Amino acid sequence: MTLIQRIILATLFIIPIFAIGFFLTQRDEEPHIVEQPAGQTNLPAVSNTDTLPPNHPDPQAQVHAMITELEQKIAQNQHEFKDILLLARAYMMTKNYPSAAETYEKALVIEPDSIDVLLPLADVLAVIDQGKLTGRSFDLLEKVLAIDPSVPMALWLMGNAEIQLERPDKAAEYWTKLYYIFPEGSENRMKVGQQLEEIGKAPTPSSTPAQSSAPKATSSKANAQAIHITLDIAPEAQEKLKGTTVFIYAKSQTGMPMPVAAKKFPGEQLTSSITITEADELMPNRKLKDIAQLKVGIKISKQSDVDNKAELFRVEQALPDSRKVNLVVQF
Repeated sequence: MTLIQRIILATLFIIPIFAIGFFLTQRDEEPHIVEQPAGQTNLPAVSNTDTLPPNHPDPQAQVHAMITELEQKIAQNQHEFKDILLLARAYMMTKNYPSAAETYEKALVIEPDSIDVLLPLADVLAVIDQGKLTGRSFDLLEKVLAIDPSVPMALWLMGNAEIQLERPDKAAEYWTKLYYIFPEGSENRMKVGQQLEEIGKAPTPSSTPAQSSAPKATSSKANAQAIHITLDIAPEAQEKLKGTTVFIYAKSQTGMPMPVAAKKFPGEQLTSSITITEADELMPNRKLKDIAQLKVGIKISKQSDVDNKAELFRVEQALPDSRKVNLVVQF
């Protein structure tokens, strides 16, 4: 696998398309996929020293070249399971959703109980079906939750599916569970609570005693992993923030540069103090607590996606033991 292929695949944000309305209000608005950890796919790690040479070809062109290469390997039966996953993800990058769905179906035959196949397949099928989660997507999401009842993305999508089926009581069951998974006071919990209120099912401490005790431990755990970021924003930079998109993220200092947790803000709403917690993690099985050495960064972009060509400013800093970082914003 070439360096450009490794970097393109490693740096994908890992959120399903159909979750944009909720989980991506702080993150990437372009459709992306659920990434599988390197330990499961045997993908080579991408080192911080791996950089693209000057005048390197357009990454999109490289993606299309990679698609052609993978298609040929699979047609000749000279592929591994990871090649099928890579091809599906590459199709997603190029918004070729029918081909992505077909390829994920092939992966599902090989690994029928893989959440990292089931969830993106449910997601892309819903997109193809004009947003409907009530067909095969519903069955796939049910299987995800049968394997792991606490996958946040699946809980959120199943709630949406039940709303489409006009079953608000069932939607409330999924969203209430999701509500208590998120730490108390987190933005995600607040948003789930708002959705529950809209369908007349606002959670109350007395109505769910068993669950109401769980978030306290989760909140305490999240607080231990919280990253506190202060920003020194130069006056000239403050004036340039209007109309931009700001990404605040935490990622490993070594290995794959894919963010572990992230927040997204309109530039004009950027404040001088931000906290990243477990609620901002991008994938259920990739946790802040599992990364020994983290670094924190801020990226300011002219666009709402993560296209590096639109980048105006970026700075990163290693996270000290105090889990407090100050970043200077000046561009």
